Amino acid sequence: MHGSYGSPEENWFRWLEKELHAQGHQVILEQFPVDDYAQVKSIGLKKINTYLSKQSLSIWENYFVLHILPKIKNETINFVGHSIAPIFMLHMLQKYDFKIGLAIWVAPFFNIPDESRIWQFYPVNKTFYGYDFDFDKIKKQLGESIVVCGDDDPYVPATEFPLFAEKLGAKIIVIPKGGHCGGVFKEFSLLKDLINNSK
Repeated sequence: MHGSYGSPEENWFRWLEKELHAQGHQVILEQFPVDDYAQVKSIGLKKINTYLSKQSLSIWENYFVLHILPKIKNETINFVGHSIAPIFMLHMLQKYDFKIGLAIWVAPFFNIPDESRIWQFYPVNKTFYGYDFDFDKIKKQLGESIVVCGDDDPYVPATEFPLFAEKLGAKIIVIPKGGHCGGVFKEFSLLKDLINNSK
């Protein structure tokens, strides 16, 4: 699952899909409603509060319920989510009953401070943010849980990764110079290996 301003066509997503298909896996890789980064940037910081984002927790939930939940509600799936996708999936796990055997949370966070340096992300991410989850319920729906993150992520505070791992009882893998674990990789063999080696 992609992140904010994201698409299945970016980063390592199609590569991983192709690799998993070659191994006989079924893959769900959907385009969630997102905003145009250039358009949001052109609005500017002073006027952004009047902008109505196409990406919000409720909009993504509606998409999830219509397009994904019917395909997975009777299955145990593996989940690989990047950036905003991990916290979105926590919201879905808390609200709906489905099972994830292996969850790989790539560059996850509960919150990113509203900094002027990266202000374009706050208006599209703000409805997803939070720390108050029913982690006991969520962990009952999870099997193995792994956080994958870069040691130099330009967006996410370094404190978010170990906290995310702690709350979910996940192990953590830190990628040297991995950044936000997005466009820096066109192929991400670690993820395929983690899936192949999962219990």
